[in-house]
Amino acid sequence: MIKIKFELHINVYKSEEKRGFIEKRRILFRKKNRSSEKEGRQEAGERTLGIRKFLQQEVAGMRKLRSESTINNYETAVRSLLLYVGEPDLDFHDITAELIGAWQKWLRLKGVCLNTSSCYVRSLRSLCHVAAKKGFYVKENSFEKAFTGRTQTEKRAIETDDIKRMMAIKLKEGTFLALARDLFLFSCYALGMPFVDLAFLKKSQLSDNKLTYDRRKTGQRVSMQIEPCMREIINKYDNPDSPYVFPLLTSQVSVQSSREYLRLLGRYNRALKVLARKAGIHCRLTSYCSRHTWASLAYQKNIDLPVISKALGHTDTHTTLLYIRGINDKRLHDANKKLLDDLTPVPLMQEP
Repeated sequence: MIKIKFELHINVYKSEEKRGFIEKRRILFRKKNRSSEKEGRQEAGERTLGIRKFLQQEVAGMRKLRSESTINNYETAVRSLLLYVGEPDLDFHDITAELIGAWQKWLRLKGVCLNTSSCYVRSLRSLCHVAAKKGFYVKENSFEKAFTGRTQTEKRAIETDDIKRMMAIKLKEGTFLALARDLFLFSCYALGMPFVDLAFLKKSQLSDNKLTYDRRKTGQRVSMQIEPCMREIINKYDNPDSPYVFPLLTSQVSVQSSREYLRLLGRYNRALKVLARKAGIHCRLTSYCSRHTWASLAYQKNIDLPVISKALGHTDTHTTLLYIRGINDKRLHDANKKLLDDLTPVPLMQEP
């Protein structure tokens, strides 16, 4: 019985994979037969260029206007799409709703979650908008049927007891695992500071017992008092020969430091999984858990939503709501009960 079920699962998967492959080849066949269309557009004076080549040409200028994470998203999306079509490059005019739909199906078959797939598509759409503004021909409505939203994800915040258990783990000092724990705790202490901002944090951003940084993702400025628990971790990793607060990056050159950061992010997340297992934390611990944890704990302590939003460096409170929507909201129940008690009419006295 088990064998039959297993074989059925494999056959269904292979059937879906085959359909995806056939769809891929059909799109490529149509792409190759659109060369006359491309030539016609070039004769009409419309600019055409491969998306990879365009990104390579524009990336230097983009770094002045966009964050490194946004550029990384562009590069990842383009790399994934080209891997799907099996071509070294793809012209903007070849990007159609049909291609995007087939690409997302292929990503799903590969086990890529919907939120990640959505991020790829949004990044590619943004890159197409940049190209269109520069005069390159981009087909309209290529992304209208694609999934670009966000699905509810698993709980990302941990509780106070989880943090205490993590603190109690005995780790060998000087190891990356010990550093990962300290960075996670520091993020929780520092208003949920993102790992990317921790990695790039410089000593020049610390002054008069204050820490001030501009979020690399949104550009929003966040300022906080350096508390004793934060100062202890800062002093622990102080290196007079490095401009950085923590021993993560070695280069100050933008391209090289960004590559260093990406490698460190993967290593940091792997270390957090080990720490979660050692501490008996059942939540999937990632670099973003500390942000969600700080937001949830702050909300449970009745800190106002706009204050939490400002602390996290969010541009609006709608994003902040995504961080705290998963917590057990007893506050709403208590507030509603109080409101209803106030609205309950006083019983009328009966006339004698």
